[in-house]
Amino acid sequence: MSKTFVRVVVLVVMTVRGPSVVNGQQAQNPEVVPLPPVVVEAERGTDERTYSEEQARQEIQRTPGGVAVVGSQEIKETRATALHDVLDFVPGVMIRPRFGNVADESQISIRGSGLRNNFHLRGLTLLIDGFPITNADGFGDFEALEMLAAKRLEVYKGANALRFGVNNLGGAINLVSKIGEDTSLLDMRTSGGSFGFMKHHLATGQSYGPFDVYVGLTHTEQDGYRAHSELLRRRAYSSFGYRLAGGTTLRLDLNYVRSDQDLPGTLTREEFKRNARRRNPFAVNADEARNFDYTRAAFTASIPLTETQMLEWFTQANYQYLDHPLSFAVINQTTYNWGSELRYTLTEPLLGHDNRLTVGVQYAATRQPEQFFENARGNHGAEMRDQTNKATNFAGYVEEQFNATETFALVVGGQLLYAGRSVADDFLSDGDSSGSASFLNFSPKVGFVWTLAPTVQVYGNASRAFEAPLLLELTAPGQLDGNIRELRAQRAWQFEVGTRGEWENRLEWDVSVYDYELWNELQNINVRPFPGAPFTIPRYRNIERSRHTGVEVGGDLLLMHGVSGGLGSRDRDDTLRLRAAYTWSRFVFVDDKNFGDNDLPGAPEHFLRAEVRYDHPLGFWFAPNMEIVPSGYFVTSENTIRSNPYSLMNVSMGWNLAAWNLDFFFEARNLADKDYMSAIIVDDANGRFIEPGDGRAFYAGISYRWR
Repeated sequence: MSKTFVRVVVLVVMTVRGPSVVNGQQAQNPEVVPLPPVVVEAERGTDERTYSEEQARQEIQRTPGGVAVVGSQEIKETRATALHDVLDFVPGVMIRPRFGNVADESQISIRGSGLRNNFHLRGLTLLIDGFPITNADGFGDFEALEMLAAKRLEVYKGANALRFGVNNLGGAINLVSKIGEDTSLLDMRTSGGSFGFMKHHLATGQSYGPFDVYVGLTHTEQDGYRAHSELLRRRAYSSFGYRLAGGTTLRLDLNYVRSDQDLPGTLTREEFKRNARRRNPFAVNADEARNFDYTRAAFTASIPLTETQMLEWFTQANYQYLDHPLSFAVINQTTYNWGSELRYTLTEPLLGHDNRLTVGVQYAATRQPEQFFENARGNHGAEMRDQTNKATNFAGYVEEQFNATETFALVVGGQLLYAGRSVADDFLSDGDSSGSASFLNFSPKVGFVWTLAPTVQVYGNASRAFEAPLLLELTAPGQLDGNIRELRAQRAWQFEVGTRGEWENRLEWDVSVYDYELWNELQNINVRPFPGAPFTIPRYRNIERSRHTGVEVGGDLLLMHGVSGGLGSRDRDDTLRLRAAYTWSRFVFVDDKNFGDNDLPGAPEHFLRAEVRYDHPLGFWFAPNMEIVPSGYFVTSENTIRSNPYSLMNVSMGWNLAAWNLDFFFEARNLADKDYMSAIIVDDANGRFIEPGDGRAFYAGISYRWR
């Protein structure tokens, strides 16, 4: 364990001792809402999708690690276009848009996951209603997630998502979607703003006895801040539920997405300095784009076996078609995913103590016919590749939460995973690249949640994380010998301690300290396919040893109550609050034969978001905020080139007119109109590292609910 980690553990333990002194005061305060006990027996037949936000927070706080919940009100008060809009104030979650603030595609990293992620998503799992929507190998896309169809978002950081059978490096983000009882008979929202942005949303929902239905439609478009970054996206979400006598709930969810996104490409530092709005000049003739069709059907049965036993069965299938012109090829992929999961939960005392046992088995499979063509000015040229990729996962997991005392809970568990990968090559003129690989792993976990006082928890865990290589990594154009067995699986041990709580309705905090010890971390190095090539292709390799260490601090402080009263007003119920999310990260090679103990490229050491918010009881609120990266970070493994530091000033405001069922919101972003580096492409042989962020922008919207 690193010396840095030992130091930060000592700091956190000292911090935890502070709140325990204050708790004597909390016990005398009748307004204090205690944190939940670690195990609570839900009423018969409770479906987590019907949980209120408070119930969801109680549930997630049973996790012995870093977690967060973002509720519907927080989502409504943003543009709600993509994950970065609603997860900005979750410490430890770094989401950096690639093609503008409205686009789905982002560079997302939790605890150093996805540092190799120069496109799409890897290193963490996206869930809808508790079940993965990524491919069986872990590769995924953002386009299926509609923020306005979300009841809430749940974040499980690092190796803390075992209850969903997830144990990769970054953890999981779970979008809990709306059902009939979560929306009005008519729910409308429209918004617009800079760079041709428009988003329109129309939804309806209702419950009719045991039956409920929800349907939501969304249309989004933008011209884009940069040249060649136009976006047109349409989504449809629907959910149909039926509750049988005895508490069994049956639910069918249907989703459809059509997304057409032009890609502006990456810039060199010199190009960025001259004009951050330009596109990659070498990609002009390639007409780079990402055109995506997605259809998903999912069926869930939640069956209460007894008052203390629940059985959940889930099955889903989705279809994706991708037309993806890039500089080195036009990629056509048709992806078929299907899978099923059976999850059993028992909440019954053990040896006279509260106890909850979760057991699950999972199956997931992907079949992906794929073709590469030469790029003829954005059109299909000669065929370069024709193959069928397949991935299969079988997993079983168990998690036991046992209350050794009324205030101390032990959590133990593990996952056994088999992952298969195979490629059938049908383009044999350049040789046969067919092959297969398999991976077998057991990942244990042990942790605790200690309730020091009614509103204070301390937690800790030691958990193993595991990621088999993705199909695209095993078959990337830059792989040296084309051998699908070339890469090894990434393994890690996470050691984490933290505390979360609330003090006298004035202060809320969430602090996590972690150390990840990694073996065979997957790294992306972008190489030229031939000397002088104006573009690069990805090559992947394993880093023998590396370490990720970090501190995640989130807080909300009531600065003043009755602000106007202090100015002579009769209104004494308005408030002024400070909210902040700070992340400190140190990701390094360990005695690497090529890079020694250098920093791993791609993530800032310090990242801060802070907001001061004024709320008036009439529904008006005003919130200036800042995003700060105070120092540049390395973008090459040699540690020879750094990104630029930046600070952004933003303002949000809104008005909830409850009597008229109206909500207004307004956002001003990057008020100083600074050029800054939003996302970074690491280790690029041509020095094209930079994906610029948007300039000064203004957005506004209105929503209306009826019945």
